[in-house]
Amino acid sequence: MACSAVRAPLLRNTTVRHYAAAAAATQSAPAQNLDIQVLSNKITVATLDNDSPVTQVSVIFKAGPRNETYETQGTSHVLRLAAGLTTNRSSAFGITRNIQQIGGNLTATTDRESIAYTLQCTRDKLDVGLKFLEDVATRQVFKPWELNDQIPRLRYELSSIPETTRIVELLHKAAYRKGLGYSLYSPKQRIGKIGTENLQHFVNTWFTGPRCAVVATGVSQEQLNKFASQLQVGSSESSGEPARYFGGELRKERSSSLATVAVAVEGAGLNKEKEAIAFAILQRAAGTGPHVKWGSTSAPLYRTVATAAGKDPFAVSALNASYSDSGIFGFILTAPGNIAGTLTTAASKWLLKPSVTDADISRGKAELKAAVLYATDNSVARHESLAQQALFKGTVASPSAIIAEIEKVSAADVKNVAAKIGKGKLSMAGIGDLDTVPYVEELK
Repeated sequence: MACSAVRAPLLRNTTVRHYAAAAAATQSAPAQNLDIQVLSNKITVATLDNDSPVTQVSVIFKAGPRNETYETQGTSHVLRLAAGLTTNRSSAFGITRNIQQIGGNLTATTDRESIAYTLQCTRDKLDVGLKFLEDVATRQVFKPWELNDQIPRLRYELSSIPETTRIVELLHKAAYRKGLGYSLYSPKQRIGKIGTENLQHFVNTWFTGPRCAVVATGVSQEQLNKFASQLQVGSSESSGEPARYFGGELRKERSSSLATVAVAVEGAGLNKEKEAIAFAILQRAAGTGPHVKWGSTSAPLYRTVATAAGKDPFAVSALNASYSDSGIFGFILTAPGNIAGTLTTAASKWLLKPSVTDADISRGKAELKAAVLYATDNSVARHESLAQQALFKGTVASPSAIIAEIEKVSAADVKNVAAKIGKGKLSMAGIGDLDTVPYVEELK
């Protein structure tokens, strides 16, 4: 069946890829039997032939909301929903029917900088599945009546966005305004206004060979090279505007007993690998919430907020997201409206002057290394990591190589990036009962 999904850093923020590619990725595929090369059409091809009976193949493009303009916001969302619609050689019914018949899955997933079309099927049915993967990824026609049929689905997705995702979207808008600030979801005012011409122009501009990677697990390099060499993509290498962090504040008052608040400063992009890894360690050292149900944690951010909260309930997690050339680091907090202001102030004071011990940093490194190794046991996470590494780094590192890069980051390196946070400009987003929540200029 064909479906779509969206990737966004949520409250736990433990397995998203945003800082992952820093050491070529913190969720990496094993290096054994791994081949990677660039074809004549400039597509990067990476294959891990691990003898798995289930094959996963992704066609991934370096394109997303950051490549939209003010007038075309929502294009990536509509493009994701359009996966599986009629192409220039297959009908929507034909795609769905044939993928079902081989027992496969065909999905489209997006984040701020990429969109991936992924096929999962048994190895003996791969030839059939690849035809429809090619159709969905590169042979779109975007018929107007089919796009109109997706509007109810789009409205439903907008109405069911989790609160933690909404706050992260709002935080990015406050921090970047445009580019990385454009949402993974279509603005309500753009519903029905993204048509065939908009989508085709976006695809023609950004779905090109130099911005494309084809990655697979459970398939031979020869078979994947043949598939990738036949993809109908352009050869131009369009470049978007560099990310620019502004800082700012956005608030949405709602009738709710809770307040959800996110505060952040600019972090590190993947172009600054060592800093990006240091921020990833600092996130774990600061704390991403209890690891035991109904339990507590000794992490300094949690302890700071817990002291201010007393016996009142709350949830808090450090937030870290690294993109190609920028990133954000901060926290997300949820609490009853009457104490949200006090807790936001306490957490912000810690953020502007982070206090982490060598023991905290050691624990943060251990947690990050464990996440790397856990991901190697998850076939989906392993495949996604391989795709992101190939697309953004043009290479793939083994788990042991990534662990080695994490080990190279010293406690002093982590404390150095922590010291820079206090000099950064704050961004803030709030949703819910914000009566007691201070404004961003009051947090200094």
